[in-house]
Amino acid sequence: MKLFRSLSLLFALLPFSLLKAQEVKDLNLQFHWDFQRDFLTVTQEFYGTDKLGFTFFFMDLNFDHYRGGEFRKQDGVTDFYFEFMRYFKIASVKRWDLNFTIQYDDGTAPIARWWLAGLNLSNIVLGPFNLSTEFLLKQEYKLKVNWQYTLVWYAEFFGGKLIFNGFLDYWMNDIDNPTWPKFDPEFARTKYSLQTEPQIGWRFSPHWKIGSEVEISRGFLGSVSGRLMQEENYRYDKWYVLPTVFLQYNF
Repeated sequence: MKLFRSLSLLFALLPFSLLKAQEVKDLNLQFHWDFQRDFLTVTQEFYGTDKLGFTFFFMDLNFDHYRGGEFRKQDGVTDFYFEFMRYFKIASVKRWDLNFTIQYDDGTAPIARWWLAGLNLSNIVLGPFNLSTEFLLKQEYKLKVNWQYTLVWYAEFFGGKLIFNGFLDYWMNDIDNPTWPKFDPEFARTKYSLQTEPQIGWRFSPHWKIGSEVEISRGFLGSVSGRLMQEENYRYDKWYVLPTVFLQYNF
């Protein structure tokens, strides 16, 4: 019942005006089981277009029963994170589209809100791959302005049955962040962060897809959560490889 209520809240947060104003290209719900962190994440994604450009939105709901520092089983949502991205088309160069983007990211503690803005180049076609790349200025709550580079890819094979997609983010952190624990020098040494999430899935019906996603990161503070928090401390110079299996429903 708590899961149903959480999903209902998730869709209620997606503005109905946005759905009405845009042609919905993709609206899906994903259920991920993380093997190493040992918890469920429910992800909702929305992608829509209009005359001015396009919009992308996603939200993660985590059911992390390790959250809080000690093992405590519970069946409800423990934390969430979302990103809202709006793109305005500026010009077309050959088949490529140049866009201006403004983005807002937020979530539950310890996540603070971010504003991002920059330029995006989309519809870059290389063989079966459609690529989108962008350079952003990034400002976290009460911290300095830094930057982020993002690459997104999407490809279909075997008549659209096999799908390979994902993203890569590389960004600079404000190492003078006053909220980082002074007793842990690893946090203060995380000047640069990289995170990528390649995903491969098999569409076995018009609405259903099954597959796997791997979160690969270095210098990403969110990597050590769930069961990993009980087993090790975060290290800024360590590569974390965290696989999931997922089931996705496309509306």
